Amino acid sequence: MFELIVLRQAEKELDKLPDNLQAKTLNAMAELQKFGYELHEPVVRHIRDGLKELRVSATEGNSRSFFFFERDNKIIVVHVLQKKTQKTPQQSIDLALTRMNDYKKKG
Repeated sequence: MFELIVLRQAEKELDKLPDNLQAKTLNAMAELQKFGYELHEPVVRHIRDGLKELRVSATEGNSRSFFFFERDNKIIVVHVLQKKTQKTPQQSIDLALTRMNDYKKKG
């Protein structure tokens, strides 16, 4: 089992999701914590530089939780968003990459 760490900013973003989407996202995070590297597309998709996205769909829309694997079986969630378009905005990917790199520098 992996240790799941949700950064404070990502936790605030998660709290802003509609209730049903938030519940499904939390369930998906629990699956990620349990299965880790074993989850693949369409649930988990590699973005770049070790950054991945956890993909969730619900009646209220879709959520994306950006995360990366860290040593000692840790999963770090750096950004959560509700998607309103087909494509994930580049700005969200850039923000997630920045948070990931900041976390690794402080590591």
